[in-house]
Amino acid sequence: MLSRSRALLLALTFLALAVPLPASAAETSNSEFVIIRTEDVLSDDLYAGAIKVTVEGTIDGDLIAFAAEEVIVNGSVTGSVFAMAPTVEINGSVGGSVRMAGGSLSVRGEVGRDVVASAFNVNLSSSSTVSGEVIVWALKLEALGAIDGDLGGGQRTLNLAGSIGGDVDVTAGRVVVVDALTVGGDLDYRSSREAEGLEMAEVTGTVVHKTPVPPNIRVRALGLLGRFLVIVFLTLVAMTVAWGWPDRTKRAIDSAGVSTLKSWGAGALVLSTPLIMSLVAALVVGLAPASASFPLLAILVPLIIATVGLVAAISVVAGIPAVGLIGRTTFSKLELPGSVLAGSAVVSLVWLVPIVGWLVPILVLPVGLGGWILSWNQMERSGSESQP
Repeated sequence: MLSRSRALLLALTFLALAVPLPASAAETSNSEFVIIRTEDVLSDDLYAGAIKVTVEGTIDGDLIAFAAEEVIVNGSVTGSVFAMAPTVEINGSVGGSVRMAGGSLSVRGEVGRDVVASAFNVNLSSSSTVSGEVIVWALKLEALGAIDGDLGGGQRTLNLAGSIGGDVDVTAGRVVVVDALTVGGDLDYRSSREAEGLEMAEVTGTVVHKTPVPPNIRVRALGLLGRFLVIVFLTLVAMTVAWGWPDRTKRAIDSAGVSTLKSWGAGALVLSTPLIMSLVAALVVGLAPASASFPLLAILVPLIIATVGLVAAISVVAGIPAVGLIGRTTFSKLELPGSVLAGSAVVSLVWLVPIVGWLVPILVLPVGLGGWILSWNQMERSGSESQP
C-alpha cells in the first residue's frame, strides 16, 4: 500500500512542478488559447498559461499547464501532465503521471503511471486505464476503469467498478460498488457506513471496514494547549492596551455598552470585508470577458490577501472593548484593568466549552471592534464641535 510519506512526497512534487516556470529546454506559451493541433508534434516540454489549453497532437515531453477554464488532452503526451484548472480532461494518452488540482478531473484514456488529484469531482470512466496508483482527495470519485496499482485518498462519495490490481485503502463518507468489481489486494475502507453493493465485488484479499477514528487524546490536548496560548496572548495584549491607552479604551467600552447592537453591526461589516471582496471579485471575473480574467485576478487576488492580513491584525485588539464591557457588567466594582482581566477570563471559559464556544468570536470580536469604531466617530464629532 502507498505510505503516507510517499503520498506527501507525490503531493509536494506536484505543487513544485505545477507552477509554470521558464526553462531553457522547454517551450513556453502565455497565449489566451494554447492549441497543439492534430498534425503537430512538439519535441519538448510545454509550459502553458492560458484560458484554455488543448492538445490534439503530440507532446514528446511533459505538459505543465495553468488554465483559467480547462486543460484537455485528446492527443498524446509522452511525459507527465501537471495541471491546475477548473476542468481537466484526459481523453487521449499520457505516458507518465497525471497531477492535477482544480474543480474536476475526467480520465477516459490511458495513463502510463499514477494519478494524484485534488478536486471536487474525479471521474475515471470505464474506458480509462491507469498503470500505476491512484490517490484522490475529492468530494466524489468514480473509479470505474482499470487501475493496476493501489487506490487511496479520501472522498465523501466513492463509486467503484472495473478492476483494481492492488489494494483499496480509502476514507469515505459513502462507498458504493455500482457494477462488477475485482480487487487484487485488500478492500480497506474507513467509513461510518457499511459499503453498498459488495456482492458485486470479487476481492482477492480481505474486506476491512473501519469506523471513523475519534480525535486522539493527544490531538485534543494540543488543541486545548493552543487555545490556552491564544487566550494568554490576547489577555496580555488587552491588558497592555488598557494600561497604555486607558481613556481611549474606556470610551470604546462605553460605546459598546450604549449601542451594543450597532457596535456588532459595524464590527461585523469590517470583519466580513474579505468575504465581501471575494464575492465581488468572483462576480467581476465571471462577468468579464475571458481575455480580461488573468489581469483582473492579478489585481484582485493580492488585494484580497492584503485585506485578510489587515483584518487578522485588527482582530488581535478588536475584542478588548467587549471583554471590558463583560468584566465591568459582571464585576461592577473593578477598575479598568480589572474589568478587562475579568472579562477575558469569562470569555475564555465560554470559548473552551465545546458546543457554545463558537459563539465567542461571532459576538465578541464584532462588538469590540464596533466599540472602537463608534468611539472614534464620537471623538471626531467632538473635535469638530469644539473648533470655533
